[in-house]
Amino acid sequence: MEHDSTDAALVRAVLGAVGDEVAELAEWLVGHRGGDLRELEGGLTERGHRLLTRMLGVALAARASEGARGAAQCRGCGASGVWLRGRPKTLHLLLGDVPLRRAAGYCAGCRRGWVPLDEQLGIDQSGRSPRLVEAVALLGTEFAFGVAGERLERVCGVWLGASQAEAVTEGVGLALAEQRDVAATAALDPKAASVPVAVGPKEAELPWLVILLDGVFVRHRGTGYQEVKVAALTRAGPSSDPADGRAPRTGRWRYVVETGSLERFGRLVWHQAQQLGAEAAERVLVIADGAAWIWKLADFYFPRAMRLLDYWHAVQHLWALGAARFGAGDRRIPAWVGTAKARLARGEADALRAGWERATPADAAAFAEELTYFRNQAPKLAYDAARADGMPIGSGAVESANRHVVGVRVKQPGMRWTEPGLRGVLTLRALLRSGAWDDWWDTHALPIQLTA
Repeated sequence: MEHDSTDAALVRAVLGAVGDEVAELAEWLVGHRGGDLRELEGGLTERGHRLLTRMLGVALAARASEGARGAAQCRGCGASGVWLRGRPKTLHLLLGDVPLRRAAGYCAGCRRGWVPLDEQLGIDQSGRSPRLVEAVALLGTEFAFGVAGERLERVCGVWLGASQAEAVTEGVGLALAEQRDVAATAALDPKAASVPVAVGPKEAELPWLVILLDGVFVRHRGTGYQEVKVAALTRAGPSSDPADGRAPRTGRWRYVVETGSLERFGRLVWHQAQQLGAEAAERVLVIADGAAWIWKLADFYFPRAMRLLDYWHAVQHLWALGAARFGAGDRRIPAWVGTAKARLARGEADALRAGWERATPADAAAFAEELTYFRNQAPKLAYDAARADGMPIGSGAVESANRHVVGVRVKQPGMRWTEPGLRGVLTLRALLRSGAWDDWWDTHALPIQLTA
């Protein structure tokens, strides 16, 4: 049908096209007014969605016709092209599907085509709306892909298969991962401008930056198991409430998850630290277990940071040391560990080690191995200084992230991941758990090109 170009005429055309459906909706509502709220809401949702998509289709059909008026100038070479009318397209929205026919331009010279309405709407070949893509990505970030499709159908009435949910979620996540890597790489250039600090006023009042680092293994299709590197970062400060004891105040936790190289993980963590104001922080504290790769990263990117071995990781090694000292299962071990643990927290690591070196252990080889461990970790055992300032001494937040950012989604029974799929999903999970999901989606157009 042809439409006048005036808004008033188009409003009349839209109302005229859906008049019968509006009447049907009203009749249904009157006929079911005695029903309960569940029945009423379900019926209104189903019929209301059909009505709204029909109205949108009529309005966009008119817009498609308007977009084909005038010369068809090629978007590529600028030469004159031709209009090809009536090209079919189905838009996939959270409300449902909207079938369309729209004009497309074509340039014979450079063999380039373009569709003005698609450009205006910001859709790609798949026809999925940005809001639908976001909803699919969100559900695929939280649930197994088959479950994500079921949840989408249950909540929105829109069906999507597991393979489609997988393609959308992983594609969006990989686009985000690439954006972040490009930004971090560019920021490391000596000629680059300083990274803008992205913290709120309350967080900015917290004087310290705390960086916790760890790794967790995930089952991989090609390599069996692959270590995923995880960082948790926050602004922190001493508690102002005596009831909190020595527990520090912390801001919102941000997470960085990387499935690939240590080099890429390092620059991503560095970039996130810069966004949290690392340069202006009174103190930067890095806490982790004894993994060599973690401390190499800290030495390279945060050379002036204070370093602490996670206190509870050190306590685990005390238990191993006690078993080697007295023999596994010896009744003296718990009391010995309790005393050593308290002295370690008070900063007596050197005195403890001197005493251990004079001991005659039950298992000399195991005892020597643990003693070497504590000797190597000596510069990172200043728990007394950290506790005196009210700083944390444990890396529990990143160990928790291993579970709630990584494990609960990608370590479910039977799951095996490809490298791109794992990276895409975990990048989105880090975004979501960092509380930055809405900010990113509100400031980005559809981030990937999806095939139909």
